[in-house]
Amino acid sequence: MVGSEHGFEAREDGSEVDPPRPNTRGIWIDAEGHPLPLSASDLERHTYCPLSWKLSREGVGGEGKELERGIDKHQKIHEAIQDYHVADLKARREMIIWTWWFAVVVTLSVDAAAFFFVGEGVVDEQNTTRLARYLALLALVWLLLAILLLALPWRRFIGRPFGLAQPPKFEEYDLRADELEDLKLQVPPTGGWMEAGRTEVWLMLGSVTIALHAFALFNARERTVATFVLFVLALAWTFIAAWRLHRGLLATFEAESARNTSGMKGMGALAYSDDQKESGLLVDEATGLRGRPDQVVIIDGQYIPVEQKTGKVPLEPHQSHKMQLLAYLKLVSATTNSRPSYGILRYSDDTLFQVPWTEDEEHLLLESICEIQRLMVEGGAQRNHERPGKCRNCSRRHSCSDSLV
Repeated sequence: MVGSEHGFEAREDGSEVDPPRPNTRGIWIDAEGHPLPLSASDLERHTYCPLSWKLSREGVGGEGKELERGIDKHQKIHEAIQDYHVADLKARREMIIWTWWFAVVVTLSVDAAAFFFVGEGVVDEQNTTRLARYLALLALVWLLLAILLLALPWRRFIGRPFGLAQPPKFEEYDLRADELEDLKLQVPPTGGWMEAGRTEVWLMLGSVTIALHAFALFNARERTVATFVLFVLALAWTFIAAWRLHRGLLATFEAESARNTSGMKGMGALAYSDDQKESGLLVDEATGLRGRPDQVVIIDGQYIPVEQKTGKVPLEPHQSHKMQLLAYLKLVSATTNSRPSYGILRYSDDTLFQVPWTEDEEHLLLESICEIQRLMVEGGAQRNHERPGKCRNCSRRHSCSDSLV
């Protein structure tokens, strides 16, 4: 295969290849039926000026002090958000650990009470033996169910975590996926095939705990001694649980402080952050659109993309920035199978714009996608404005032959 004038491929033997063409929706597809790929940044540049997009596509890099300051500020924003992300993970882990320790205290207290009442004759010994057998059977059922869930990719069958009609709650994500470092479409976290998640962990630990209770109830003879030992253990565990709670509260305070520093206050739980290394590339196979939003946060059960912008704060969001955010809204919708109602443009710590995600906005986005794909095939990009100030602020004006300044 060899390249054509507009960057598309032709067979090496010289035979003709069907040129890209629009499908019934207007999306331009290649000879194999795949949409021509374009990025959210393509949409932002094309909306600002088609000539700027054309120069970028030809490999012309941006220049200027404003661009350098923007890159530096954007990096600092990203570092602050990463610090918050790490602090938030630490806080949640500390609180999860405390929850486990407190659960042990409750369990030991209940066991101590049970042995006391059995030893005092309040509870019949025969009923206790029968309960022990029921608990042993329940432990076996839970263990078998956990093994079955480990062996089968059941999350893939039901579409979890992103295939459900309603997105799952943030705190219900699997232990291996709850950080949501990626929102990958191509390799979503599906579970199964020995990938243990929160459901399997709880079932296995629960089966072990219930089995121990059944064994103790069935075999313990010295009820008074058992009651005393369990009471002492519960008391000791209470002190340890209090220490774990103290650590959890300190970590939560640090996470809140980091959240305020990063500008994420009031934006909900952080589900995704673009670090160019670990974050997955979001792809919409239907349109060829792809990209990485700066962040995706969870607000009221919705995945809300957040795009960070530096520089002068406008009275209204720039149309080019809005178009880029619409692209991320489309990508989040396609990736999560849940439609957010809006996205957020953040120009500073105190300036946030909500951009609605409606059918009209989606139609506008689709028109821009089709136009960019047409220009990729046919060429002919032209300046779309008569504003010298726009050319003056363009980082690629040094290579533009049609600049107004």
